[in-house]
Amino acid sequence: MVTGDDSELPLSAGDGHTGSVRILLVPDDSVSRDRAAAAIEAGADRFAVATATDPEAALATVAEGGVDCVVSGYDFPETDGVALLRAVRDRAGDLPFVVFTGRGSEAVASEAVAAGADEYLPADGDGAYERLASRVDCAVSQSRAERRVAEHVDRMTDAFCGIDESWRLTYLNERARDLLDRDAESLLGDRIWDLFPEIRDTETEAELREAMSTGTPTTFDLHAEQFGRDFSVDAYPSTAGLSVYFRDVTEARERERKLRELSERFQLAAEGAAVGVWDWDLTTNEVQFDDRWAGMLGYDKSEIDFELSGWERRVHPEDIDEVWAEIEAHFAGETELYQCDYRMETKGGDWIWIRDRGRVVERTDEGEPVRAVGIHIDVTDEKQRARERERYRRFVDELPHAVALYDADGRFATANERVATVYESTRSELVGRESPLVERLREHGDGDPFAALVAGDREQVSETIELDLPYRDDAIVDASLQRLVIDGEFDGVLGIARDVTEERRRQRELERTSARLEALYEDSPDMVSIHDASGTIVDANPVIAAKLGYDRDEVAGMSVWDIDEERTPDDSEEVWKDLAMGETRRLETTFKRADGTTFPVEMQIRRVDVRGADRYLATSRDISERKAYERRIERENERLDEFASIVSHDLRNPLTVLSGYLQLARETGEDSHFDRCESALDDMDRLIEDVLTLARQGDAVGSFDHVSFDTLATGFESDVFGRADGGTDDAVAGRANGSGEYVEVVIDADDDLLADSGRLKRLLQNLFRNAAEHGGEEVVVGDLEGGFYVEDDGPGIPEERRETVFESGHTTSESGTGFGLAIVERIAEAHGWEVTLTEGDAGGARFEFTGVDRP
Repeated sequence: MVTGDDSELPLSAGDGHTGSVRILLVPDDSVSRDRAAAAIEAGADRFAVATATDPEAALATVAEGGVDCVVSGYDFPETDGVALLRAVRDRAGDLPFVVFTGRGSEAVASEAVAAGADEYLPADGDGAYERLASRVDCAVSQSRAERRVAEHVDRMTDAFCGIDESWRLTYLNERARDLLDRDAESLLGDRIWDLFPEIRDTETEAELREAMSTGTPTTFDLHAEQFGRDFSVDAYPSTAGLSVYFRDVTEARERERKLRELSERFQLAAEGAAVGVWDWDLTTNEVQFDDRWAGMLGYDKSEIDFELSGWERRVHPEDIDEVWAEIEAHFAGETELYQCDYRMETKGGDWIWIRDRGRVVERTDEGEPVRAVGIHIDVTDEKQRARERERYRRFVDELPHAVALYDADGRFATANERVATVYESTRSELVGRESPLVERLREHGDGDPFAALVAGDREQVSETIELDLPYRDDAIVDASLQRLVIDGEFDGVLGIARDVTEERRRQRELERTSARLEALYEDSPDMVSIHDASGTIVDANPVIAAKLGYDRDEVAGMSVWDIDEERTPDDSEEVWKDLAMGETRRLETTFKRADGTTFPVEMQIRRVDVRGADRYLATSRDISERKAYERRIERENERLDEFASIVSHDLRNPLTVLSGYLQLARETGEDSHFDRCESALDDMDRLIEDVLTLARQGDAVGSFDHVSFDTLATGFESDVFGRADGGTDDAVAGRANGSGEYVEVVIDADDDLLADSGRLKRLLQNLFRNAAEHGGEEVVVGDLEGGFYVEDDGPGIPEERRETVFESGHTTSESGTGFGLAIVERIAEAHGWEVTLTEGDAGGARFEFTGVDRP
């Protein structure tokens, strides 16, 4: 039924078989409107054609709805058919659109197809209008079929249930309730293991538990015996538990089974079936191809040019030479049949594998080929499977492990090259032979583990066993055997074996070596640590942790310079970067304890390789005693130097005076000269006494007493301190060691201390005498944080001279020897104290002693 522009047609869409299908015809002046409409309506009874005079009217009709397909010309006065196509796509989406014009070209065809036209058909040529009906029918039917599929998918639902983390059912949809044929309320809240005990200890339970524990979706097949159905199950973890979808695939599985049987039954027949046919006229090089040949490449037959060049340009460039070689060999009579596999390009630009078979069916009297016919078979899938088989074969053969398949009796069914090499045989010779590995496994294991694999009682067996092999009779082998099931049937036992003889022996030796090294490391009397190239300590033995006052775990992770007082990142790097692998360097440094105290160490650093990474092994030893001994030796040497200096210099002066006055006394006989001699002898005596005291008082204190200043004052009251109760009689003034000069001593110290009481007495005597000799009248002994002080009210000591007052022989007093304060410093050093001279509150000298231990 052909109508005019404003005719009305029923706009209800049919289902592809019933109801009217409305075709909107928009012809250009190269197309006969009436002929085109008649041809379309003649193509199918359900087609009804309406026409539009121009693209604008066509768009208005499309906007009203109810149009099932647009057939458009191309050449319009103010636009073209491709522009109309794009406008229709904007308004009506995927509405079928056919371009039919007598003014087209290859460029127009390409443009139309690129813009999304369903079909492009030239209007000129014989049979064009008849082909138009066929193209419209194809476009409309395909579009409706797609819509029907979409609607069907939208209506289709799976059975669904929700399971919480306690494995209780929380939800069942209608499909699931229908499937179970039970009241949903009676199921919700119950554990699935209680509702369906038959899935206990099955792969279904394992899959569900794996999904729940790992949070990974899983898909598996389930045969529900109680329903007699097969399901494909998808389980999706969520925060609430699992969402499980069941899809009934019973019929699909049955079809697959039947298809598999048919495929196996007709595989050989299908291999030789004619898929696409070609007929080649060698006199004109025209080749006829059938519809199936064109469809194999994704073309309609009308799109194929019947020239040999059309076939040749679709053959892969890397294959064309081989193809021509096979063709020419057949043409020359060298082969009875031409056959070659090669790649051809499809319309979509993909490459498929073609098996081309043919023969010459007509020759000239001279034997020159005139006509050849043949078939094309799409063998892309076969090639892919062959590549996969070859890939797997090569993969298995290239493995460094022995891989074999054993039959139910433990005989070789197949093996890779490694197995053949191990048994000094060939793969074909091994087939059917009993496997020594299986025999040894049966002897080594409990029961018969191989029989358990065959019976299905076990899925896998892994053992390390000793095995006699042709190339060695004491081999150690790691073997793993797994039950192989294909399509639900037992297919054999897959075995993988690896010779680990040397590895295990090295491992055992390494374990023994590691045990010895660990004992040396853990039980070493030295401090041992290992750090990386960044200075981070990665391990430490118990000794270094104890010496530093940390837990062992605390040391690991610290930096080298966290414990090394003298090291910085820069100078540490200077030490490490110059070390060769295995080289050791010795140095001395100072370690800092957790409490902030330090001690000297001698360290040896060695660069080592630990599993391919640079590490530095530091072995350290506390050298505090050695350093103390060295300091004592230095002090003794200094004392000897001082003593030699004093003997050679300071004693020479009084000796010179004595010698001179003795000479005068002989000459004159006056008694006053003898008095001067006696005075010189007194000076020598006092000088010698101070020198000996200086030498003795510098010795380190061996033992400490609990000393109180009050007790000390009481004990030496008559000699030095006067009365301890602070009385004002003559006894309050202490004599400065018999010098005839006196100072008042005030004890303002409450804290006790640990010291050698005799040396402490001498220290105080010298300080009191020093105060008296320099005009002081009062000396105060008081407490100080970390020690005590002695302060007088004398004239004090100028700042520029404070550094020299402790030197031996230094004095500003006419009656002094210059050793008093030197003795004070030596006594302090012997106790481990530090003495500092500063100015007192009254301007006198203030001696502060720190580092003093308290009881």
